[in-house]
Amino acid sequence: MKKILSAAAICSLFFIGCGGAEEPAAESAAEGGAASELVSGYDLANGMEIYEANCAGCHAEGALSSPKTGDAEAWTARIEQGMETLISKSIEGYTAEGNMPAKGGNDALTDEEVANAVAYMVEQSAAK
Repeated sequence: MKKILSAAAICSLFFIGCGGAEEPAAESAAEGGAASELVSGYDLANGMEIYEANCAGCHAEGALSSPKTGDAEAWTARIEQGMETLISKSIEGYTAEGNMPAKGGNDALTDEEVANAVAYMVEQSAAK
């Protein structure tokens, strides 16, 4: 009887240990999924086109203190502000940290195009 209880205790520890090892992987998947949820509903293909034609001049290299596209560390705090805030600052302009001109300096862009470009940059820059 003691051997059975000992074996059961060892098996329990094994299963508890295995279950804990899987948690970080689940958290990573959730983090990656969070970025997908943030940008769902936006036209990322259009966003890429707008980004390449209008935004990459600064964001590809981090010019004028802009967050470099793909740099998760530079984007994390910004992404935490939410898409509405990021889009609003991009449409209206923002100079508290760096120099983001309204609509990236291209008044011909629609608000939707700016939103798509922001979504594209968030998708490219979110921690994975």
